[in-house]
Amino acid sequence: MGRADSSVLALLWGRPTRVLLVRKRCAPGSPWACDLALPGGGVEAGETPLETALREAWEEARIPPAAAKPLASYCCEKTLTAGRRIYIVIAELRGPAEPRPGEEEVDAAIWAPLHIAAATPTPVRHPYRGIVEGLRLPGGLILWGATYRILRRLLAMIQDGEVKLNTPQHQT
Repeated sequence: MGRADSSVLALLWGRPTRVLLVRKRCAPGSPWACDLALPGGGVEAGETPLETALREAWEEARIPPAAAKPLASYCCEKTLTAGRRIYIVIAELRGPAEPRPGEEEVDAAIWAPLHIAAATPTPVRHPYRGIVEGLRLPGGLILWGATYRILRRLLAMIQDGEVKLNTPQHQT
């Protein structure tokens, strides 16, 4: 299927299951301005998609790599706007973690309930892109595009038993 351009970490914890999301800073000219996303970024030369996902989770949300227990992965989800191919690493939180923005390109890091991905997108106003098909979350956050599609597939994988969550609940 080819090489991925980017890799993201779908980090899960708790019952009901939550997933770590970051919001890219609303900076003019940024291709991801105000987007809610899984922590992730470009795969660097000599780096595996797993290494990229763990590095980006640290850089964007201050999640230590040792706190993520990889469960599964798949390639690739494709962004519709930029055509980037995204490798998805699915992991479970294996210890306490307090996500917080870790670099200038991110202005929020949150645990969102994974079940939101079961909702049907509707037209919503994105703070940077105008009207998009997505979901409005508390705090004015908008879930849409590739991140929504990844979470929807992840929810189905868990419901179908393709991904099994094993670790006990952790509180942050």
